[in-house]
Amino acid sequence: MSKVTLFSQACKGVEDCGICKFVCPKSLFIDSENMNEAGYIPVEMIDPDQCTACGNCMVFCPDFAIVVEAEREQGEVND
Repeated sequence: MSKVTLFSQACKGVEDCGICKFVCPKSLFIDSENMNEAGYIPVEMIDPDQCTACGNCMVFCPDFAIVVEAEREQGEVND
């Protein structure tokens, strides 16, 4: 499982961007029901348990609004 953090205040939403929806192999991003302070409708993630931590959304997000952290197996050490 992975941890995905969405910074909704930094997101320009699907209408003005939507790259995350396009690059997610599992189609896990949808439009939020809430508007952020900048007036955009940011994305939210459905079913985070299905995320493979591929990182596409994080790499391609032009606003650095997504951070993906792959969960480490117990005993795994950082190099």
